[in-house]
Amino acid sequence: MDTEWKYKVFTVDKFISLDSDLSLEEELNKYGEEGWELVGIVQKPITSLGKPSKLNDNSIVFKKASHKQNKNN
Repeated sequence: MDTEWKYKVFTVDKFISLDSDLSLEEELNKYGEEGWELVGIVQKPITSLGKPSKLNDNSIVFKKASHKQNKNN
């Protein structure tokens, strides 16, 4: 069975300011308790090789398994 994933993407600044009462470590742990796994931080490219960048800022990416049933099962 293939795992399907859901993703959340925040700018780093937005993620840090989501709950100003929590430290960064506490905020990461909160998402971990909800099943989200930090998979990476994507840096905004300095140049985009002639194409507009899809990123406006550095971003933080989380994923968790989707609980959708596979139609082939």
